[in-house]
Amino acid sequence: MSDNQDTRPTLIGYLPPLEGIRKTGANYLGHSQFINIGDIAYAHAGALLTSGRNFSAWNFRMSAEEVNEKFSKVVFFVPCRIANAPFDEDGYPYELATQFIERLRIPFFSLGESIQTRSYDYDPVFHKSLSPKVVRYLKVIAEKSPIVGTRGDYSADVLHKLGIRNAVPLGCPSLYLNGPSLRDSLLHVPQAPERVAVCYSNYQGNPHSRIADFVRMADHAGYHYVEQAFGLMAQALYYPGKVTGADIHAARTNYQDLAPLLSLLRKGRMRYFTNYSLWKEFLASMDFAFGARMHGLTPAIHAGKPAVFIAHDARVREMCEFFSLPFVAEHELPETLNIDFFLSRCNYSETSKRYQVAYRNFVQTLRCHGLGDNIDVSGQIIDNWAPEPDAQVVEEESQVRCSSDELMFLEQQIEICAAIPDDVFNRLAQIKTIAHDWYLFRSSKGAM
Repeated sequence: MSDNQDTRPTLIGYLPPLEGIRKTGANYLGHSQFINIGDIAYAHAGALLTSGRNFSAWNFRMSAEEVNEKFSKVVFFVPCRIANAPFDEDGYPYELATQFIERLRIPFFSLGESIQTRSYDYDPVFHKSLSPKVVRYLKVIAEKSPIVGTRGDYSADVLHKLGIRNAVPLGCPSLYLNGPSLRDSLLHVPQAPERVAVCYSNYQGNPHSRIADFVRMADHAGYHYVEQAFGLMAQALYYPGKVTGADIHAARTNYQDLAPLLSLLRKGRMRYFTNYSLWKEFLASMDFAFGARMHGLTPAIHAGKPAVFIAHDARVREMCEFFSLPFVAEHELPETLNIDFFLSRCNYSETSKRYQVAYRNFVQTLRCHGLGDNIDVSGQIIDNWAPEPDAQVVEEESQVRCSSDELMFLEQQIEICAAIPDDVFNRLAQIKTIAHDWYLFRSSKGAM
């Protein structure tokens, strides 16, 4: 580090609380905003690789003027913003973020862009489906950042078709926690794994999801099920008093069959984490893992445990293809699922070679733009710190917290909701949507 280098901290564009989230009534509303807790995987990795410990989080609060004064640079890891309807109305403040980036006078970098879609196929005209606010956001990012890193080739191609020429596929930083190479243990696939984890939530409500089959499989085979979407299962574990009829209806829509989930809860095989270190520690105790959550399985890869990915959309597909990770398309799964099918597709020989090339390219890109201070000349991470969990979070997430009495109350709630027609919940959802639109309208007029 040169004597005249700016030592002010980096501002990371998005960062969930790395110590984890205490499951208190006061924290419930904030926790519920983290719909996909898998965000902690790439956010932690991005902060560590680019900034060591010298960083803070923006999270849409500080003004650009304040940031210009207090920070040396801004690095965004905000993926899935190349989004068309309905995902471009998921609450992400495109206009606010665009204006913030435009007003920055310090260096700005975007290193984790990716598409958001339900489709598995790569749509050659996907760029034409993007709304003006999304296109403007992406173009402002490209104007401010010397390079726009993407999670894969398809995302870069979509940006190129928008006229963004500095988009470069770099891969998702979550995997780069491994340093220059992956662990050799990934090459050793167990023949008869005894401890297995299934990571397979369906928070998007995809109608083609095989979620019901996988939850049933996990229950019947005695596997552990790791949820990462905030919904009924997270509430059952940590916030039983917060469950509403709408939560049960959403779970019924997303999981299709709640009986296996209740059985997994009863057997103590349902888990949900808000701290990456605890998540990784749990998956490190497994022999094998598989599922359709990219960042639900990256802690297993980091721990050196073989895992097979199921690509339910183009997001997962492009990341798996970029790293040559072993995966199977969800629509190509056999009708009857069994562990041998996934074990037969678990081969990390090509992954290990591809990963080394991708990591070197990623590190070279960081260095080229003055972001590689936490990586030495050999590519090793210098200060390879892990997110230390809060003591209360350790107590909460190191054990399954759903008593028999709590489970009985949940079963009673589910039984009552079973008699309520879907149309009732759909009408209530319309009311909520109108209220949300009203809020956004007032916000856009500066009334909030």
